[in-house]
Amino acid sequence: MTILGGVGLFLLGIHHLTEGLKGFAGDALRRALQTLVRGRLSAVVFGAIFTALIQSSSATVMTVIGFVSAGLVTFSQAIGVLIGATFGTTTTPWMVAFFGFRVQISSFAMPMVGVGAFLWLIASGRTRALGAILAGFGLIFVGLDYLQTGMGSVSWNIESFVGDGWAAKWALAGIGVVMTVVMQSSSAAAAATLVALHAGNVTFLQACAMVVGQSVGTAATSAALGAMSGGLAVRRSALAHVLFSLIVGALGMLLLDPLARAATWSVSSLDDYDGVLGLAAFSSLFKLMGVVVFFPWLDRYARFIVNMTGKGTETAVSRLEPTLAQAGGPIALEAAYRALLDLSRETVEAVSKRLEGESAPFEPPQDSLRQIERFIETLSLETLDSAEMEGRLVRLVHAIDHLKQVQDDLEKAPATANGPPLPAGVAGARALTDWLAHCGQQSGEAAVGAIDVASREMEAQRKSAREAILVSVARQETTTTTADQTLQSLQWSDEALQHCARLIDALQSASAG
Repeated sequence: MTILGGVGLFLLGIHHLTEGLKGFAGDALRRALQTLVRGRLSAVVFGAIFTALIQSSSATVMTVIGFVSAGLVTFSQAIGVLIGATFGTTTTPWMVAFFGFRVQISSFAMPMVGVGAFLWLIASGRTRALGAILAGFGLIFVGLDYLQTGMGSVSWNIESFVGDGWAAKWALAGIGVVMTVVMQSSSAAAAATLVALHAGNVTFLQACAMVVGQSVGTAATSAALGAMSGGLAVRRSALAHVLFSLIVGALGMLLLDPLARAATWSVSSLDDYDGVLGLAAFSSLFKLMGVVVFFPWLDRYARFIVNMTGKGTETAVSRLEPTLAQAGGPIALEAAYRALLDLSRETVEAVSKRLEGESAPFEPPQDSLRQIERFIETLSLETLDSAEMEGRLVRLVHAIDHLKQVQDDLEKAPATANGPPLPAGVAGARALTDWLAHCGQQSGEAAVGAIDVASREMEAQRKSAREAILVSVARQETTTTTADQTLQSLQWSDEALQHCARLIDALQSASAG
């Protein structure tokens, strides 16, 4: 029961530490990851750094899936981040081995929990996040202390359970897989293994085999994620993570003895009487081996996964799924923006053709627009930095409203254009076409200004044309039926261009820039 309580405290500590680190950094970490991932090497390096900083490979997996779904990184880059995240998890065994068994920080753990919890309760913003970090860090080592107490009072004979020899190593790896699946944390499983090694309940080689299994066990989360979600980006990322973990795990077991000897040699100059530093070193060497083996083949591996899962017919709208919302508010907002931008392109293009006098058929994608609205409604406001993100969310809601108005205009458009289009309408159509060529880019700001100018000119020309038409009717030069149709056409062009101008202005304001 003491061991069980120790594991529970450790898991609580990891949770609060991760959430505190994410809250303290705000969205800066995600923005840095997105910005710095430019190629294969940078993807691996910054995937490892990101995971080390937030102490959670699961959070990294969710973030990178969100990046892929939102179209922020390529799938090949995403695999690099996932592989780097695997190596980033090795910081936890080092932290536990050093602070838990060498520095004995557990004597300071309780005050850290007390101060951290107090800050978490009374403060806000980054100070509250700092409280979560302190409380989480303290809970980790309180949990370790209980784990050591529990392990010290239990004598395990692993060999009597799994036997000895080659098959026993694979059985121990299986135990490691089960530990990670049950605890839902490879960090907690590694900590329990370190404590068992320190207490003498397992040998160094047995602990190494368990660490390999624990690394494979992290793929269970990805497998469950891929099975539960039908999104193509999620399934691809999950499959890539699972296959990588299985292949590297098999290689780790085949090379277990030489890797264990290399780990022991690497810490031979340190005070490693119980082998905990050697086990931390083994975890790093084993996962570094996986990175080195896969790194030259990342692009081919990405193509292999794509071929296995099929090309699919994914759109920006179809990628809006609950998994993406869990990746964080900023990423979810970017995905919603891109989906709305895709729908707006089709609608604006139809208006542009109508303004030039073409009779362009248009089917409003109402289901897609409702999907975007539902996705935005599911976002947790707690994941959004109100100072940075609330304005963008408001502009997205404005854009949705303006898009509805433009789609309503297209449904009410006259069957045929009456008379030649006004010069302002032609100018507006060209400005809309120019925006379509640059939409989603900051260079589109000039097109937004041109649309606004054309909209004001359109209003002025409609009024003067209306006066001329009414005079013509009075002089019996034009029939009232023709005049009504022409006036309706002019009214429609004016309103449609105005609504397009407002839609595009809202989209430009809601862009990432």
